[in-house]
Amino acid sequence: MEKVDIEGNIVDKNTFMMLIRDKTGQIFFRYRKKFMPREEWEKLRYDLEIGDNVKITNCDAVNWQGILQLKLANQGNVIQIS
Repeated sequence: MEKVDIEGNIVDKNTFMMLIRDKTGQIFFRYRKKFMPREEWEKLRYDLEIGDNVKITNCDAVNWQGILQLKLANQGNVIQIS
Protein backbone atom coordinates (compact mmCIF):
# COMPACT_ATOMS: atom_id res chain seq x y z
CA MET A 1 0.00 0.00 0.00
CA GLU A 2 1.33 3.43 -0.90
CA LYS A 3 0.63 7.02 0.18
CA VAL A 4 -0.22 6.26 3.81
CA ASP A 5 -0.54 9.16 6.26
CA ILE A 6 -0.61 8.84 10.06
CA GLU A 7 -0.68 11.09 13.12
CA GLY A 8 0.45 9.80 16.46
CA ASN A 9 2.76 9.86 19.45
CA ILE A 10 6.36 8.59 19.45
CA VAL A 11 6.48 5.72 21.96
CA ASP A 12 10.04 4.53 21.28
CA LYS A 13 12.79 5.25 18.75
CA ASN A 14 16.29 4.40 17.62
CA THR A 15 18.54 5.53 14.77
CA PHE A 16 16.41 4.09 11.96
CA MET A 17 12.97 3.34 13.40
CA MET A 18 10.20 4.79 15.58
CA LEU A 19 7.25 3.15 17.28
CA ILE A 20 4.19 5.34 16.72
CA ARG A 21 0.95 5.05 18.72
CA ASP A 22 -2.36 6.47 17.54
CA LYS A 23 -5.98 5.79 18.50
CA THR A 24 -5.99 2.50 16.54
CA GLY A 25 -2.84 0.99 18.04
CA GLN A 26 0.92 0.98 17.42
CA ILE A 27 3.00 0.65 14.26
CA PHE A 28 6.69 0.70 13.43
CA PHE A 29 7.88 3.55 11.21
CA ARG A 30 11.19 3.05 9.36
CA TYR A 31 13.27 5.86 7.88
CA ARG A 32 16.62 5.60 6.13
CA LYS A 33 19.27 8.20 5.54
CA LYS A 34 19.66 7.44 1.83
CA PHE A 35 16.06 8.49 1.14
CA MET A 36 16.33 11.99 2.61
CA PRO A 37 18.63 14.99 2.85
CA ARG A 38 21.09 14.89 5.74
CA GLU A 39 19.37 17.78 7.58
CA GLU A 40 16.01 15.99 7.62
CA TRP A 41 17.56 12.71 8.76
CA GLU A 42 19.40 14.45 11.60
CA LYS A 43 16.16 16.18 12.62
CA LEU A 44 14.48 12.79 12.97
CA ARG A 45 17.42 11.40 14.96
CA TYR A 46 18.09 14.32 17.28
CA ASP A 47 15.17 16.77 17.40
CA LEU A 48 12.23 14.40 17.77
CA GLU A 49 11.94 12.73 21.16
CA ILE A 50 9.82 10.08 22.80
CA GLY A 51 6.47 11.64 23.67
CA ASP A 52 6.39 14.06 20.71
CA ASN A 53 3.31 14.13 18.48
CA VAL A 54 4.08 13.75 14.77
CA LYS A 55 2.31 13.68 11.43
CA ILE A 56 3.92 11.33 8.90
CA THR A 57 2.88 11.65 5.26
CA ASN A 58 3.51 9.66 2.09
CA CYS A 59 4.63 6.33 3.53
CA ASP A 60 4.51 2.84 2.10
CA ALA A 61 3.00 0.06 4.20
CA VAL A 62 5.22 -3.03 4.09
CA ASN A 63 5.13 -6.43 5.72
CA TRP A 64 8.49 -7.54 7.10
CA GLN A 65 8.63 -10.99 8.70
CA GLY A 66 4.91 -10.77 9.43
CA ILE A 67 5.10 -7.32 11.04
CA LEU A 68 3.24 -4.45 9.38
CA GLN A 69 5.46 -1.37 9.15
CA LEU A 70 5.46 2.04 7.51
CA LYS A 71 8.47 2.97 5.40
CA LEU A 72 9.21 6.59 4.52
CA ALA A 73 8.96 7.03 0.75
CA ASN A 74 11.14 9.37 -1.31
CA GLN A 75 8.65 12.24 -1.07
CA GLY A 76 7.66 11.41 2.51
CA ASN A 77 7.65 13.92 5.32
CA VAL A 78 7.63 13.92 9.14
CA ILE A 79 6.20 16.99 10.87
CA GLN A 80 6.24 17.62 14.60
CA ILE A 81 2.82 18.68 15.91
CA SER A 82 2.70 20.87 19.00
